[in-house]
Amino acid sequence: MKTRLNTVFYTALSLIFSSLLFSCQDDLSSQGSSLVKGEVSIIVDSIPTAIKAESVDYNAYDARSTTKLLGRVKVPEYGSLSCTFLSQLYPSPTLGISDTVPEAYIDSIKLLLQVPRKSFTGDANTPQQVKVYRLNNQLPADITNNADPSAYCNTSDPAALIGSSTYTLSGLNLTDTAYKNNTSVFIRVPFPREEALRLVRQYRTNPAIFQWPQTFAQTFPGIYVEQTFGNGCIGNIDQLGIFLYYRVDKKESVKDPDSEEMTTTTVIKRDSVCVFTGTPEVISSNVIKLNLSDKLKDMAASGKSIITTPGGYLTDITFPAKEILDRYNQNSSRLTVVSSLSMEIPAEEIKNDYGIGVAPYLLMVKKADREKFFQNNSLPDEVTTFTAPYNAAKKSYSFTTLRTYILSLIEKGEITPEDTEFSLVPVDITSENVTNYDNTITTYVTRCANYISKPTMTLLDTENTIINFTYTKQEIE
Repeated sequence: MKTRLNTVFYTALSLIFSSLLFSCQDDLSSQGSSLVKGEVSIIVDSIPTAIKAESVDYNAYDARSTTKLLGRVKVPEYGSLSCTFLSQLYPSPTLGISDTVPEAYIDSIKLLLQVPRKSFTGDANTPQQVKVYRLNNQLPADITNNADPSAYCNTSDPAALIGSSTYTLSGLNLTDTAYKNNTSVFIRVPFPREEALRLVRQYRTNPAIFQWPQTFAQTFPGIYVEQTFGNGCIGNIDQLGIFLYYRVDKKESVKDPDSEEMTTTTVIKRDSVCVFTGTPEVISSNVIKLNLSDKLKDMAASGKSIITTPGGYLTDITFPAKEILDRYNQNSSRLTVVSSLSMEIPAEEIKNDYGIGVAPYLLMVKKADREKFFQNNSLPDEVTTFTAPYNAAKKSYSFTTLRTYILSLIEKGEITPEDTEFSLVPVDITSENVTNYDNTITTYVTRCANYISKPTMTLLDTENTIINFTYTKQEIE
């Protein structure tokens, strides 16, 4: 079952270290001419192995994100997915409108949801409707994807409804120029003018409540954005903003072509200002309900290793550390040095007609630490947590930085189940490139969160996992 594919021994020349001692007659002495003799072997174990794996339910998870999903979709191979979201709002500390602007010049207020083109799943031409409600309770910091919106918002109360709108994500309503110049589609939800007037009065009479998001949340806990009509498309919202629209008097000078005299007139211009946004500093959580298809459930029940997003299934594995160390101990000596350890898991998408692909990254995290990792906003440390991108050409995920992990087990001397039980979780990676003094570039991971940006389905071939273990051994004569 677990057999060595190939063990390659590279024999290096014996290293002879000589001491050159010069006499007063400039003779060469033979003293110490051979201090160390031996053989260096580089051992490469390429081990195909069927690692123990199990698809497990992943129905409750941290869905706090600046990325928001909105819509509903039903795919025979995938299942049915419904996405809404709850969000606090980050207020602008100042209104950005002169106090001389009269209330009569305050026109309107709108919520704008920005969806990058092609950042959707399903049919973008599907007509949909969205409703926006005012929250009446605070959002908790530990909110998850299966939060009940009714605990924070009474959608049956007409007073809670702020606005509604119909939309599509196709951009067909744009002119050719606008479609070419804009890389995003906007969902615009108008609010009553009374909301704009109330907001202006608050800014002018009690500006202190807008100085901190926590203070503002006590007055306005946030919004609930719900999909109420349409089935067939889910949009990925990357920005949220509430804009206030108003008019302002501006003086313009015009030269008379005949007399060349300047005439100053007052004209009314339209302008806008963003008063609220959804940012990482405030709590924002997706409310995601995924009912997996019978096909996926049957595959998981038959022993297939399945991973889906957002939520649904993740895969737990048992890393074969004991078998690896047994091989190592059979060949090692006190001068053995571990060079590298990697694991490659073949993977492919599950065929469907909606373009649902595979997860872009997988996180390999200790099963016992999985929830704590996301709750603490931790980053992969390449000691007990690792990440691997999906390689479309090889159709696999490769965890290439497991060396420190196996070294810790060698030093520990014993292996417990907790040492080898890992979860493979789809994640979204944010990274930053830093140029070093020698012009090399180092990439640092700055954020690792549950992947909820799009629906995905990944089939892992854990039966054909490849473990590559390389170490160097020196035999001294």
